[in-house]
Amino acid sequence: MAGKILVKGGLVYDHDGDVHKPLAADILIENSTISAIGANLPPQQTSGAKVLDASQHIVIPGLINAHYHSHDTLCRGLFEELPLEYWLLYTLPLGGNRSKAEVRLRTLVGALEAMRCGITTLQDMLGLIPFSEENIDTVLDAYAEIGERVVFSPMVSDIPAVGMIRNSNMLPPDIQEMLGTKTLGPAREQIDFLHAQIRRRPAAGTLHWACGPFAPQRSSPELLEMCADLAERHDLPVYTHVYETRAQALIAREAYAKYGGSFMNYMKSCGILNRRLNIAHSVWITREEMDMMAAADAGAVLNHNSNLKLKSGVAPILDMREAGMRVGLGCDNCSGSDVQNMFQSMKAYCMLAAVSDPAPGPPLAREALRNATLGSARSALLDDRLGAIKQGYKADLVLLDLNDTAYLPYNSAARQIVYTETGRGIDHVIIDGRVVIENRKVTTIDEAALRDEVRSLMKNFIPEYDRIVKERSVALPYLLQAHESVWASPLKLHRFLSRTRYDS
Repeated sequence: MAGKILVKGGLVYDHDGDVHKPLAADILIENSTISAIGANLPPQQTSGAKVLDASQHIVIPGLINAHYHSHDTLCRGLFEELPLEYWLLYTLPLGGNRSKAEVRLRTLVGALEAMRCGITTLQDMLGLIPFSEENIDTVLDAYAEIGERVVFSPMVSDIPAVGMIRNSNMLPPDIQEMLGTKTLGPAREQIDFLHAQIRRRPAAGTLHWACGPFAPQRSSPELLEMCADLAERHDLPVYTHVYETRAQALIAREAYAKYGGSFMNYMKSCGILNRRLNIAHSVWITREEMDMMAAADAGAVLNHNSNLKLKSGVAPILDMREAGMRVGLGCDNCSGSDVQNMFQSMKAYCMLAAVSDPAPGPPLAREALRNATLGSARSALLDDRLGAIKQGYKADLVLLDLNDTAYLPYNSAARQIVYTETGRGIDHVIIDGRVVIENRKVTTIDEAALRDEVRSLMKNFIPEYDRIVKERSVALPYLLQAHESVWASPLKLHRFLSRTRYDS
């Protein structure tokens, strides 16, 4: 259990205060919670505390990655310039039916990178194949071992992965099988399994649960209704992938016509469009659907960097703001954006908003930082205890070294954290009142040993990857045809920049 820690003399970032020049204060942590904040806390209050000298530091709330998948951390750097559907062809087989040792290592690798980048909470929307207690325990034990906070949602679906491809029934059977023609089992079995796991390993400390239907087009009405019920019974947030690609918008128009061609209408009919719902990506959402989301207090989790790399387009940030939608930020897969770094996510949020409207403003740095902390915490229904530095909140803190050149000169905390910081300035990270990185050294695991284990594992992983790429090359002409068909079909949404031939 964490003890008593005094974070002394840092510039404490306050979302509601002066975000450019935060005031210096002490932060007293008792066990897992911030118990006091103030300038020069009295000695009788801080007696016996371990002191962390935070002078020459900005102290910020721990960053919260609200959309992430730990199942492909070992695929970092393997892909480039692939649309989502091509990328799934390779990543799906590399994510399932893995050894216990590999599941543990891939979880630790992602958590380690997150911590080093100031991410104190990961929303792990995990593709877990097989759906087993052993796999659940391996993942959760790894998070506990390294000390990372996790909002855990093993994904459920009862429509096969090939359903992600528009007009997939036109593909040859062997190509359909490559993309995935099996499910995890009947909807009731999956939900009952999740219910049992939540009861077996209840939320406590750094473990929080969520419900994760993969996507509306991979979920029957029965599954979504059961997810809504499970979330209500256990007071859980819900995360799902919606409108990531143009193809998915077309699938909604064509296959869900009885719901007005709208995934929002479909989810609403299943009782899942409410304050618990968070849709990851939402690139191809319409303005009318944004208004529906805002009215339901549902939110989006934006993942600009993976959307750019996977050629999905740019989410309509400014329209979401105007509609009043909740927003959190994420990094997505390690092979989709290659990095778990919320500084990149915050900067992309501001930069892509800037090229969405030629008019000046609005200033977005403070908003980006708020979305990456409180906004992402709200997505998990945890904004009453995470995402801000307040008395009574959990002690998830990051110390940024003002001696880093990112702050030379130091003019604005919010702007320089969002536009200039890369994670290089992080030298201390505290999660749940526990110092997990101290003077840039991880305190919870043997990082050198982890590196050795990963190097050894990759000796077999890479040949397997090479074999999969070779074997699945036969599918590429069919995927290209499907991809070209998507872009040849009319859709009155514009989510690409600079290439007018795609604006139709």
